[in-house]
Amino acid sequence: MYEVDVAFQSSSKYKVTSLNHEVNIDFPKPDGSIDGITPPALLLASLGSCVAVYVERYLNAAKIKFDGFRINVKSDICKESPHYLKVIDIRVELKGTDLDARRREALVEFVKNCPVHNTLVYKPTVNISL
Repeated sequence: MYEVDVAFQSSSKYKVTSLNHEVNIDFPKPDGSIDGITPPALLLASLGSCVAVYVERYLNAAKIKFDGFRINVKSDICKESPHYLKVIDIRVELKGTDLDARRREALVEFVKNCPVHNTLVYKPTVNISL
């Protein structure tokens, strides 16, 4: 089971704790300053890091040598209500390897097994209680 705790710190600031790790959450102030990552950016970070795990697993299992890679994930929030991330674009930049079309397609299909990706695709039930 995965579990996180979110604790109020001060106006629009929260501390997220999971196991022995902490992340500071914040929203930009009117002057644009911010002291942490925003919740939507944290969701994109979760998706991007899950994709990264699956990229690495695929490359290692296929014995494809690489010098590294970067994952860029971006999205905009819908301006109208309900507000949500409407389109999420993920770009994988491989370093030190050049995959042919067949391998690229196989990598993309493998990466779609990432649980965070599947959670977004299959729309989980979300229960909120007080």
